[in-house]
Amino acid sequence: MKKQAGFTLIELMVVIAILGILAATGVGFLAKYRQRTVGSEATVMMKQLLEAQIIYFLAHDEFYPKALENEIRVWSNGADPSAADQQRALAALKVSIPTGHSLDFRIYRDPVDGAGSPATVEITSAGNFDLFPGVPRIKGTVDKTGKITGPTPF
Repeated sequence: MKKQAGFTLIELMVVIAILGILAATGVGFLAKYRQRTVGSEATVMMKQLLEAQIIYFLAHDEFYPKALENEIRVWSNGADPSAADQQRALAALKVSIPTGHSLDFRIYRDPVDGAGSPATVEITSAGNFDLFPGVPRIKGTVDKTGKITGPTPF
């Protein structure tokens, strides 16, 4: 009788065990990679929105939203809460916010201070993960002198 070529059951079990260990290790790295990616995206978006606020202030002598509008939710939980608000904010600030992310952007001003009040941008994770380790949201402000504060965790 001829000896058949192939793998034994023990060899197959060893290979499956090694693949399982590699997969388990990879899941941890994937979670860290995702958190770093989302945190980096949030930081870049915040800087982009704050710089757009400076340009808007130079053109209109006040920040966006205008004094009569208290708050604009540019994006909420990865879905557009109001297409009109989003289009109005994007058109006013001349900024492009990509779709398909899981971040909640909020732009607001203190209505008590009027036209000179600083503009604030908050970015929060819409998922069940932090933007950075232990940091679920970040905030940045820009005042009428053009001084940007942030992004800072809160």
